[in-house]
Amino acid sequence: MRRLLIALALLILVGQSQARPTGIDSVGDNGCVCHGGSDDTTTVSFVGLPEVYNASQVYQITLSIDSPVEENEPKGGFRLIISQGTISGEAQFLDDGYTHNTSTNNQREWDLLWTAPAEDDKLATFVIHGNAVNGDGETTGDEWNSLSLAVPGPNYTGDVVALEIKDDKSSNLQFVVGAIGITALVTLAYLAIKD
Repeated sequence: MRRLLIALALLILVGQSQARPTGIDSVGDNGCVCHGGSDDTTTVSFVGLPEVYNASQVYQITLSIDSPVEENEPKGGFRLIISQGTISGEAQFLDDGYTHNTSTNNQREWDLLWTAPAEDDKLATFVIHGNAVNGDGETTGDEWNSLSLAVPGPNYTGDVVALEIKDDKSSNLQFVVGAIGITALVTLAYLAIKD
């Protein structure tokens, strides 16, 4: 019975410690914290947004990650949260945001389309977290960073302010929890082998 419980615990922990090549859900809304803290040597670009959007217009956007992290397979991923409009192209909608998928995690540049909202009095905000991975299957040695932008409609009244991105090191709690999980996984594996 003890071995069965250890095996079940191992399966649960392995599932939680795997990378997410299929995309990142809301766990990535504050950044790629499972990969440590953000790093300024990695930059995220979101090119193609207008200064002021036209209602319902479709804009071609290029999201890219530039990083000194060596490119292997997979190469990277992203989490994109927008307040207005929709994204299509090399992205999928997952848990109220957009992200890479299995077929697009082998790149660091994605071609996207942003369809602006039908209302021309909104402020569209964009928060993008981009992760450059080294492909070794571990969370160490990877780098990520974030970008926040805002684009008003022509009849928007108010301040044009991008959302603040928290670079709070306490958000690395998920990273610490992951490290504890891996330690527990190794301990459970040892106990299972020992018996």
